[in-house]
Amino acid sequence: MDGFGVYSYQDIGGSAPVVDECGGHFGPVDSTGKVEYHYHSRTIVPYHLACQGPSLGNCASTQRGTNYCHPGCGYEVCVQPGTDEEALRSYVGQWDPTWLDQYTVNPFQPREEESAVRRLLHDIVDLFE
Repeated sequence: MDGFGVYSYQDIGGSAPVVDECGGHFGPVDSTGKVEYHYHSRTIVPYHLACQGPSLGNCASTQRGTNYCHPGCGYEVCVQPGTDEEALRSYVGQWDPTWLDQYTVNPFQPREEESAVRRLLHDIVDLFE
């Protein structure tokens, strides 16, 4: 449709996706942490995307008649919690390095204790590889 992927009901690791009004967000799309904008399926109509995202809070203006917009995350740009900020900025920086700073963004950076747990789990996995 617009070049962005459509993924299942859950995000990486089985967490619930935090999506924008279109049903998409920025976040990892594989186990390497590669960040892209992508959509998630949902269990209610429309089952995939409501508009072409990122919505930037403008979904309702794209609807004619029935409004299929998600409630969104409360910000213009929605990023899956735990997403690596450097990977996110590298991804959007392909087009405009200042783009992310022009909009409101939900808090997505992991808390320090979550980062420590992730590092520990990564180290344990490395031991078995």
